[in-house]
Amino acid sequence: MPVLVSSEHMKTERRGEGWTEITLADSQTIGAAAMVARRWTFAPDARGPAITHGSAEQLLYVIRGSGTAVVGDERLPLNPESVLWLEPGDEYHLEAGADGLDILQGYAPAE
Repeated sequence: MPVLVSSEHMKTERRGEGWTEITLADSQTIGAAAMVARRWTFAPDARGPAITHGSAEQLLYVIRGSGTAVVGDERLPLNPESVLWLEPGDEYHLEAGADGLDILQGYAPAE
């Protein structure tokens, strides 16, 4: 059965200096623990928090803007419509470029 989540059911999880994390869908909004989708919005030149998902692979999709994903010691360029796949346990943070950065994050939580 399809589930449509409208904006009034989406919640801001965290905010920091120049960034916001919004949960678009999770077990509470879609009624299943199969997936989590979040949107990260970064102001120009903002740096996000350090993130690690212990046992979950995750996908980051660049909606708009550009920046850098710092994964361990590696710096990876992020551009519009690029996709970054991360393995379980990868530690990373995101840095926005001069025009800001919007990221769609998706992962399946461990059961």
